[in-house]
Amino acid sequence: MNKKKFKKIINKNPVFSIITPFKKNGAIDYKTLFLNLKFYYQNGVRVFYLMFYNSRLNLLSERETLTLNIKISHYIKKNFKNTIFIGAIKMEGSAKEILSKLEKLSKSKMEAVSIVFGEKFYSEDQVYSHFKYLNDKSSLPILLHLQMMMSGFGIKPPFINYSLKLAQKICSLNNIVAIKDDAKIHDFTIKLISKVKSKVLVIRSGGGMSAFRKYYSQGCHSWLVGLELLDPTIAYDYFNALKNKDINYLIKIEKFIEEPFFKEMKKYGWHLFIKSCLENCRIMNRDERLPLKKLHIKDHKKISKFMENLRKSSKKYLNKNYFYKRNLI
Repeated sequence: MNKKKFKKIINKNPVFSIITPFKKNGAIDYKTLFLNLKFYYQNGVRVFYLMFYNSRLNLLSERETLTLNIKISHYIKKNFKNTIFIGAIKMEGSAKEILSKLEKLSKSKMEAVSIVFGEKFYSEDQVYSHFKYLNDKSSLPILLHLQMMMSGFGIKPPFINYSLKLAQKICSLNNIVAIKDDAKIHDFTIKLISKVKSKVLVIRSGGGMSAFRKYYSQGCHSWLVGLELLDPTIAYDYFNALKNKDINYLIKIEKFIEEPFFKEMKKYGWHLFIKSCLENCRIMNRDERLPLKKLHIKDHKKISKFMENLRKSSKKYLNKNYFYKRNLI
């Protein structure tokens, strides 16, 4: 797929990260995973993203990560049309080792691979040299997963963000096709969009639909979904309302659906909370691998009660039956 078609599809679609389901014994539940992919596709999803955190790559071995990428890519390309699959690799390793992983993945038909800078930050030249090496050596297009980097100088706070100059320089490389803005700094995001939107696809991460609305008029192309994983139709309803300037719908969905959702999420943490919500919607079980551990049944019951209230709100304020139970598990 060329860069023009890649941009065309993402411009029309929110980006859905793939949450890896596990069996009770900790094995990857591929049966549920493929049912999930089919469910999302049948409900309009066209951009699938194997994302480092949501997809639990930090809990997987190198071999499992490679297999997961390849199996998902093969399934999507065999069964779906007009889709984009963005794979991902673990962040550890030298540039040479990462290149080796990319070469193995290049035989699949994924459109791009997401890369996080995993080493401590010492200089901008260090970071740029890393991405330039991968850009020059790899045939796979690259998505820059831009998030705070660990400082190598022992300062407080111990994290450092990309400068606009560095982000722009990396995005000018010919094989960088997209950037996932995970810095979650409003002023930085505004300036970043302005600097790189003509060169790469900008995907906003964090804050959900309401955050994307702030940046859509600035030229941001898409966003990484949150609660929309529970019901893909809500993402497309929101996107259409945004394009049609249906402010009434946008305000209602933000006030009565998204704001309560994120408020509840803060009690438990994103990764464990969304897994409980997915189980309540019967999309996947909430089982995890240590050191992640699923929420206690008491907390899960509280979340299930919250989900029932969210369903009532969608019916009452939006006249929609969002979040109904799917029976995929």
